[in-house]
Amino acid sequence: MSTTLETVEQAYGLARRADRRALAELIADEATWHPASEGDWNPCLDGQMVLKTLMWRAGSANKLRPGDAIELGNRVVIQLKGKRLERLGAKGFIPRLFQVVEVRDGRIVRIQDYPRREAAMAAAGLKP
Repeated sequence: MSTTLETVEQAYGLARRADRRALAELIADEATWHPASEGDWNPCLDGQMVLKTLMWRAGSANKLRPGDAIELGNRVVIQLKGKRLERLGAKGFIPRLFQVVEVRDGRIVRIQDYPRREAAMAAAGLKP
């Protein structure tokens, strides 16, 4: 059984390689993805939308990939690396984007983007 971080890294790798079939096995049908700022991007409300969004974000358009990570059981807080992070809600002089990804039974069930590390850590239950 893979760890939560391994599952997330594998999902981003499959999305980068555009392996739609293998990636679909890592995303639950009821998975959701909420953007860093409401209004700029619509939330993904099912697994198919999450799959498409992950492939677009990790593909040539943005080349997102996980960077620094903190694994917390069935959740992982990651700092994303890639191009044009400010388009996706990143903040700061050097734009940074963070995610809290929840994995259950080896499948991604929830992704939430955050523009600041403090907000992601608080959402994951860690004090800054």
